[in-house]
Amino acid sequence: MRMRQISGAAAAMLLLLSPSFARAQEGAWAAEVSIGYAGFVDDATKNNFLVAGGVRRHVASRVSIGPEMVLMSNPGESRDRNVLLTGNVVVDAYPTSQADMHSVTPFFVGGLGMFWGRDQVRGGPFWGRDPAFTVGGGVRARVGESMSVAAEYRLGWELHHRLSATAGFHW
Repeated sequence: MRMRQISGAAAAMLLLLSPSFARAQEGAWAAEVSIGYAGFVDDATKNNFLVAGGVRRHVASRVSIGPEMVLMSNPGESRDRNVLLTGNVVVDAYPTSQADMHSVTPFFVGGLGMFWGRDQVRGGPFWGRDPAFTVGGGVRARVGESMSVAAEYRLGWELHHRLSATAGFHW
């Protein structure tokens, strides 16, 4: 039932964005790498280091879509490992055609996908997987014709919050 709801929401989002596909700009791609912090909410917050990577394609002047993979690790004794794979929609505050006029652009991001996690518990490792989502936003600054840096904050399920810094290459 839960997957049916997620699939329905994703289909609705694609239908809403479909008129924008015709206005997509040729060659508007971005590859991004992020590092940062993730805190999983439990009895006590579990602090994790995160590294992520993704590729986005602009489907409209302010909207881009693409996959993202996030790896999170707790370096302490518990050695928790988590993987989050999502399909993201990024909405920029300013159209891509005006990016040269706005060197700093606020953006919003949301994604749906899957979460896989390994927790070290008393009886040994516990593996689990769940449907996942993330939602958040940040600011992206151009540092050259084809490079950018960004800072963002997201909330997600499996319940966590994260703060990351991103470097992007645009072509």
